[in-house]
Amino acid sequence: MSNKKRSPCLNEQRLTLLSWSAPLLAQLIMLSIMCAQRQWMYVAMLAPGMLGSALMLVTMAMRAKHAESSDGNAELNVGNAACRQDQTRPVFAFDDLTRTSFEELYGLHTDILPWRSIVRNWLISSPESAIGVSELGAFHVNLAASGPHAIVAGTTGSGKSELLISWCMALAVQHSPKTLHFVFLDFKGGSTFNALEHLPHTVGNVCDLDLAHAVRALNAIEQELIRREALVGAERVARFDQLAHPPARLVVVIDEFHALRDRLPDYMQRLNRLASLGRSLGMHLIVCTQNPMGQVHADMKANISLSICLRVTDQIQSNELIGTKDAALIPATFPGAAYCHDGQRTTPFLCSAVHGIDELVKAVNTASEFNGIDNPKPLFSNPLTKRSSLRDLTIPADNTWQHVPFALGDDGVLVSTAFLDVSQGNIAIIGAYGSGKTNLMLHCASWLYDTGRCGIRFTRRTDAGPVTDDGRTSPRHERIIWFVDDADELLDPFSQSEQAEELKQALADPSITVIAAAEQPRNNLLERCLTRIVFPSGERSNDLMLGIPGSILDGFGVDDYAIPGRGAFIQQAKAYPVQCVEFTGF
Repeated sequence: MSNKKRSPCLNEQRLTLLSWSAPLLAQLIMLSIMCAQRQWMYVAMLAPGMLGSALMLVTMAMRAKHAESSDGNAELNVGNAACRQDQTRPVFAFDDLTRTSFEELYGLHTDILPWRSIVRNWLISSPESAIGVSELGAFHVNLAASGPHAIVAGTTGSGKSELLISWCMALAVQHSPKTLHFVFLDFKGGSTFNALEHLPHTVGNVCDLDLAHAVRALNAIEQELIRREALVGAERVARFDQLAHPPARLVVVIDEFHALRDRLPDYMQRLNRLASLGRSLGMHLIVCTQNPMGQVHADMKANISLSICLRVTDQIQSNELIGTKDAALIPATFPGAAYCHDGQRTTPFLCSAVHGIDELVKAVNTASEFNGIDNPKPLFSNPLTKRSSLRDLTIPADNTWQHVPFALGDDGVLVSTAFLDVSQGNIAIIGAYGSGKTNLMLHCASWLYDTGRCGIRFTRRTDAGPVTDDGRTSPRHERIIWFVDDADELLDPFSQSEQAEELKQALADPSITVIAAAEQPRNNLLERCLTRIVFPSGERSNDLMLGIPGSILDGFGVDDYAIPGRGAFIQQAKAYPVQCVEFTGF
């Protein structure tokens, strides 16, 4: 064996020898100073440590000398062989692999109608998904069996995004939207999941840096986990797939996980809970990050047994994921080269990139339409918009006239149509001038007027005082709805007007529903109105006194207070933010 071949490992031994010499030299200098100053107690304390360092240095020097003079030392040969293997393994592992596109891997590149092949795959529903090629051919991963969660690491340009896209597309072409759903969270503000958002499997996608949107996604994932726990508990089974009608598996894919951890640290416990309970509930987590060191909580890491490491810049990172430093030795000329460690063995492979993502997504959608599969309901939605109209509301065909659709309501996860039930007592609308009170009253009056099922009275303030329009009457009227705009004057307990007394009596009459708008809330109004729409002023103490929970006020941004129609709907001990629709005229 030549010295040239042994030089890398011998050089490493010499560097180690030099590193041990430095502290010994420092100790020797300190010992000399203590002796010169006659500090014999410190000399006694330094001497044992110095002696140990000296003996270790001598031992290492003897080993290095023996390594240079003898080729028959079996331990040294093994070390040198391992050193040479570390240097050559990446080239050997990936040079001989043939790059194969995702379409070629699944035989879709020559298929005139690829959606038919996808339909056949859905009928088989194989648990293993091919995502690349290895020395033995197509490389498969089984997320359910090897995971149930996975971590993907790699530096910029190593091919993480391509790997995630290929993996998700592999799952999509192997499993139908009835059995598999996706949630995508991208915290680098990129477009990694833009195309995947259009898959029929996708029930949520956050592809920006909007923290409010990300919080909604994490809340939705937590609610889904609780829902599945309830289903499993109700049927007294151990796993979700033992249910009579099991829900689809949910795969949560998070790109740039460290950004999520840094910006929303309070929500990490929810993901840790998902990692610990996901196996039995059919919920999987794929975490992608550039630096796995210190970014993934120990509780989460304990439940992740599937690791894929692309090229990294630090050998420690490679050792952290796959137990060897091989991933740090992958050349930069091999994007998509990776090592997969499933807890038992480590396999090198080349990721098969998707070349025609849009065409493939279209084929998956065609397969879904052919099977008559309806797209699943979204797990979460975007936050409330700044404006809404009647066209934005979803009104069921069997909606009764007493339920007035008046706004988009937000429960923190999903935005849906909010209804005002005029048969359940009086309603108070409270807010400052310009907040949207009159707009809301006109919309409700117009809607009820068109039903023809109630008598409408509308009181408004003029320079001459309150003026009331009794509207039209009809034999079909089942109830009187009295709208009182700018009701502050009539609600004044010291008011002597006849209309003030009439309003007082109407508030106590169960056959009349009073919908009163006021700037300053009065006790005589609040006591009679269990249903309220409050447009917050920004004065937290006042808003809390009006019944808006602190959790809702916490969700209001600085700009939200200035949005006309943005308020809180309070009814039957429940409250949530709403964006009232704009009145377009009678």
